[in-house]
Amino acid sequence: MNLTAGRLRRGAELGAALAGLVHLAAPGRLLATARWGYDTVLAVEFRPRDPAVRRVRLLGLCFLFAAVLSARLRRAD
Repeated sequence: MNLTAGRLRRGAELGAALAGLVHLAAPGRLLATARWGYDTVLAVEFRPRDPAVRRVRLLGLCFLFAAVLSARLRRAD
């Protein structure tokens, strides 16, 4: 893997890890931001259902898992 590809991959891993942490730490804030964006940009009503917070946190775990898996695979190369 060349230097540029390695940097891009590490950047993607870091981005995924940060996104995962935000999804785990502030799911309500993310849903509020989505509500604002839908209302402002798309002019449609966004109403998350009850399990939305749980799903946002699950997505955060998936982001973290992908970041860790990618980092381990990169180190194995």
